[in-house]
Amino acid sequence: MIGSIFRTSFRERRSATVWWTLGMVSLAVVTVSFFPTIRNDTESFQEMFDSMPEGLLTVFGIDDSTLLITPSGFVNSRLYSGIGPIVLSAFGVGLGTAAIVGEEDRGTLNLLLAQPISRTRLVLEKFASVTASTLSVGGGVLGALVVLNPIVDLGFPLANMVAANVGLVLMTLVFSAFALAIGSLTGDRGRTIGLSVALVVGAFVINGLAPLIDSLAWTRQFSPFYWLQGPNRLSNGFSLGYSSLMVIAIGSLVCVAVWGLNRRDIDV
Repeated sequence: MIGSIFRTSFRERRSATVWWTLGMVSLAVVTVSFFPTIRNDTESFQEMFDSMPEGLLTVFGIDDSTLLITPSGFVNSRLYSGIGPIVLSAFGVGLGTAAIVGEEDRGTLNLLLAQPISRTRLVLEKFASVTASTLSVGGGVLGALVVLNPIVDLGFPLANMVAANVGLVLMTLVFSAFALAIGSLTGDRGRTIGLSVALVVGAFVINGLAPLIDSLAWTRQFSPFYWLQGPNRLSNGFSLGYSSLMVIAIGSLVCVAVWGLNRRDIDV
């Protein structure tokens, strides 16, 4: 029985994981393929980037428009500061919601709990399957960058590409773990999705708009988007501090999920 929940859950979402991976790989390919156009006409693109409102750039995690004409700045702005994190936060919320409260909503959670397995192990194996799916997507993005890096002459060290995708995976798992915790606590799918989406939107807004208001700039430190974007891992490599912070957040939320499911009365 040990590991069977993990294998079954991962297999059930295998098709969706493949499509999400292909989507993120496509985003990576399009992003990297466009950079030579910027490299060949840096002056025109720099003028265009400079003309964009500062607030608009900040919302997408861009503090300096001059970085957008560099390989790390441009790729980071798309894959790790802009579209990429937004897409994967939705992926993470979906996985975390489906793990426990999704089973309960379909009426299959009671069948799982009737098996000789503890609720604690159920939560842990469910989250392990979420982690495996997320790693699959992150691995696909990393593979695309590794292949395209020498072709487009981006000059990214392998360690930096690994660091950037580890950060992306950890950020996604923060939102997955939050959805898992809310679902385990409440057993309400609608509330789980609503609160999780609220967290994603709130974290994105705080990360983007707080720097524009001096008195609120410090709140950016609490956003998972900033934990990913702040260090610019493509340029600076692995960030032990922010990565540790995300691991602590994930572990704490999974513990809440275990406690929440163990304390609830569920008819089996």
